[in-house]
Amino acid sequence: MLENINDVGGTSRVVDNISALKALPVAGSEVVFVLGYYTAGDGGGGTYRQDPNDTTTPDNKGSVIIGDDLTLRWKLCQTTPYTLKQFGCKGDAVTDDTAGYLACFSTGLPVHIPAGRYKVAPIGPTTSYPGGNEPNRTSGLTLGTGQNITGEGESSELIWGSTTKQAFSRVVNARNIVISGVKFTGGYSAVIVDPVADGSVDNVGLQNCILDGQLIGLLGGRQYALDPEGSKYCSNIWMENCDLRNIAVHGMVATNCYRPRATSNNFKSLPKGYCVDFSQGSRGGIINNNVGDDVLYFCKIESSNPNLSGGPSYPDPSVIASNDCLIYGNNVTGIRERGILFNSHAERLIATSNNLQGSFTVAIDIDSVTGFAHDGQIIISKNILKMLSTNAIGIKSKLNTLRQPPLIEGNSITGGSIGIDWQTSRGRFIGNNITSINLGVQISTAIINIDLLNNDITATSAVAGIGTDSWKGLRARGNTLNVTEWSFYFGSIASLAFSEFFDNSVNNPTTRANGSLLVNNPSSTRFAMNSFNIPSASGASIATIGSTNKCSLLGNVATVGFKVAVPDATTTAQTLNNITDASYVA
Repeated sequence: MLENINDVGGTSRVVDNISALKALPVAGSEVVFVLGYYTAGDGGGGTYRQDPNDTTTPDNKGSVIIGDDLTLRWKLCQTTPYTLKQFGCKGDAVTDDTAGYLACFSTGLPVHIPAGRYKVAPIGPTTSYPGGNEPNRTSGLTLGTGQNITGEGESSELIWGSTTKQAFSRVVNARNIVISGVKFTGGYSAVIVDPVADGSVDNVGLQNCILDGQLIGLLGGRQYALDPEGSKYCSNIWMENCDLRNIAVHGMVATNCYRPRATSNNFKSLPKGYCVDFSQGSRGGIINNNVGDDVLYFCKIESSNPNLSGGPSYPDPSVIASNDCLIYGNNVTGIRERGILFNSHAERLIATSNNLQGSFTVAIDIDSVTGFAHDGQIIISKNILKMLSTNAIGIKSKLNTLRQPPLIEGNSITGGSIGIDWQTSRGRFIGNNITSINLGVQISTAIINIDLLNNDITATSAVAGIGTDSWKGLRARGNTLNVTEWSFYFGSIASLAFSEFFDNSVNNPTTRANGSLLVNNPSSTRFAMNSFNIPSASGASIATIGSTNKCSLLGNVATVGFKVAVPDATTTAQTLNNITDASYVA
């Protein structure tokens, strides 16, 4: 490094380029100012100093230059990072700069990429993964601990220069690497975090970068799926304030990683994959404040397949701490199929304050991989979901939760066919505003514990049960329902027990021959303090079929009365204080 250079003694020499430096004789000042690599002013110069005690270090065409006499070694002295141009890279988008690119990074020190368009293709040896998986995901450039890369933004561009797609760089066993202010064009990936050689990786990320035309922008943590015997763990892989354009498959992938993060990125045109994919055994993770448009999927969180025996891939509690998965503050439009996918996770999953819009199939999908259950809490809160397809579903769940019911609270869901499609037995739906074409909430499994509280639903039908099983534990309280058909339809299920319809307000301007609230074989169920504003020519406000046992109808206000099938003595005795002669108000 350059320290006390003025104390060296003598007058420093000045030459135009590296060729002139190599030709210098030993005699003279041991410090030389080189004005450029090829020509003066081309950005490749620097301050060099003789090292007469070194007779073995090879010439690397940049930081170590051997003179023409083959004995004298000149060493680049500076406190700032080496630059590609100091290793002979031209940055003209035509010249193959791979040799200088590799030589610069081989120093193991931080590197700066000055303005220019550098055509490189550091093709590495084929790596043998178990089963022959993905042999071309490697790179000939491996970064070391602390080897940060900086650039000057879009003007500092690395261009992939080969038809064989590999990554611009790779991290195998290192930590604390930040790549910032660089544009990557083409190639497989900007960086692959791939510790398959008994290595661990921690805190590696992209910041303020532009990624254009990769297959996957940042790929991290495939190590355990590919090398279950040799690798250790991968944690804190991240991407922040990056601009991703025309990515062929995924924007960021973190697999079998702990606490990956994608923050404040801009995703533009991802036609085939996810903007962010935390999958196959990831633990923890944050996806926040990202924006995007014209994408197939937004993001996925998945923890199936964590290791061969079903446990965490690395059980050290200091590594796997802070396992909540947070998705918040994202604003993504033009989503073609799926917004958010939660898939068999083991910790708490939270999606809050996201604005998602597009021609979805499903806006938020809580799914389940065969053989895996969820042991944490799921919270879907305060999201704005705007569905432009008439067949879309706002929130859908197929993932059973063993300890706590999922909380779906304060969401605004508009458009689509179904606001919420619930295919699990537990759930709490509180304060949601749903405006859908066909159905507000569809429940299609035998429920055990479902709460519908203070929701505002406008749809053809508000709430419907699908299936033929026996249900129990449905509590519908304080909902405002604006419908043209059913307010509640449970006519096909075998029975409904230990449930409650309380303080719901129903407005239906359409004459209903079969009633507004319909239940088959209710027992131990309370219908109380509800109001039904429906045309007087309708068949009933509350109707039951089959038989009605140990139920109560108390304090309801309706423009039309009830049709209660085969009530037992308890039901008859508990049908009290209802007002059923009010006039319909349009």
